[in-house]
Amino acid sequence: MPTVLPWFLAPLAGLALALAMPGPGLWPLALLFPGLLLEAVERGGGGWRPWALGWVAGVVHWVVATHWVHGVMHHYGGLPWIGAVGALGGMAAILAVTWGAVAGLTALVPPVWRVWLFPAAWVAIDTLRRFQPFQFPWNDVAVVLADRPALLGSLPVWGASGLGWALVAVGAGLWGLARRDRRPAAAALLVAAVGATVTSTALAPGFAPSGEALRLAVLQPGTSLEEKWDPDEWQEIADRVWTLTRQAADAGAGTVLWPESAVPFRLDADPAYRHLVTGLAADLGIEIVLNSIGATAAGGYANSAYLVTGDGVAEARYDKVHLVPFGEYVPAWAGLVASDALVREVGRFTPGAVVEPLPARTPIGVAVCYEVVFPGHSAAAVRAGAGLLATLTNDGWYGFSWAPEQHFAQVRLRAAESRRWFARAALTGISAFVDPYGRVARELAVGEQGLLVGDLAPSVALTPRSRWGDWWAVLCATAAAALLVGGRRQRRQSRD
Repeated sequence: MPTVLPWFLAPLAGLALALAMPGPGLWPLALLFPGLLLEAVERGGGGWRPWALGWVAGVVHWVVATHWVHGVMHHYGGLPWIGAVGALGGMAAILAVTWGAVAGLTALVPPVWRVWLFPAAWVAIDTLRRFQPFQFPWNDVAVVLADRPALLGSLPVWGASGLGWALVAVGAGLWGLARRDRRPAAAALLVAAVGATVTSTALAPGFAPSGEALRLAVLQPGTSLEEKWDPDEWQEIADRVWTLTRQAADAGAGTVLWPESAVPFRLDADPAYRHLVTGLAADLGIEIVLNSIGATAAGGYANSAYLVTGDGVAEARYDKVHLVPFGEYVPAWAGLVASDALVREVGRFTPGAVVEPLPARTPIGVAVCYEVVFPGHSAAAVRAGAGLLATLTNDGWYGFSWAPEQHFAQVRLRAAESRRWFARAALTGISAFVDPYGRVARELAVGEQGLLVGDLAPSVALTPRSRWGDWWAVLCATAAAALLVGGRRQRRQSRD
């Protein structure tokens, strides 16, 4: 008969993974959550219970790991305190559906099969968070190792999906070793996880530079959102960016990256501002990559990245493809309960259609803010010819919470997956240069003001992950489907 114990184990699973994430950074806890959730499923009984146990674990995970959403919605979104609690809880309830699906499907096969099914189902179903109706691939399991570049060596081959599978598989295997009837399957899974990781690391290509290094600068003006929304502060904001840009040029930078929302003006609709930026680039002999709202041909607005040189604004611009749900657009399914976006400047953005590098001296693949959490975005940029990767972001919404560290950790994974230098220009931090192995070369912490200048070597080589896409997630989905079919068939045969 089911007991209350599973209802304690499931929340502990969600809590363990939340505390393993950047912020608290207790990464070994990521090895505990699979066993805790599998034990909850094992003891929880059949029917609806495994699905509910997984969902409860997911709710706890997302409430803890992304508790900073409450502050964003309350302080900047204008929701009352209790309303922001509801927003956080609602988001967690939606995202927890993937946890419930993994636990529920795992319970459908014979117990001895669950050790192998759980990690495959986890990767296959968690990958769905990249797509509608979720569009929120934040904090995948592999991100717990972002601060340990020595463990990121396999990423160019199988990406974050592969490394995440290995972590979950090790956790599930360790749990299986504690049960006598699971030990052979668990031992085989552990051997497979370690062997696949070692093999992928050995096969991973090294960094292959393809030309002279580009001296590049990233600015961190430290502008608060309150300043940005106050017209009386706009001139001081612009002066600060101008000063940092001149300092970057004095340090020899040929390309300067401004963070998202660096100045409160529109490049396409403000001729005076456009003239000033073009003149600055001409006077200093530099090119500037900046973010601005841009009008679309259909009459909408895009969140765009531009390249500005002394000759003017480049005709090619990059329009942000992956928009922030409830920040830059309201999902269609939520139209009945929400009508206002969080961003104050606009109501809704129009997503871009394609990922293309900006035609700088070295082609730069740009991710605008949140896009860096999508592995396919960086892969598409390098396939399109990007020699360097960059992200322009405004993390001022998050203050000194866990969010900036969680966001920055994704940059480290993308750099290692693609074997590219990755530059991050953040309005309030964290700004950094990350090398092609996921190591931080230079960094400005949250709350600091200043700039970084570095020599970044481009590359045109494609890693297996960049060339073939997320092939490991496809393999996991195939394996999970096969295990489900085989496990269900064996259950029916045993009943007969």
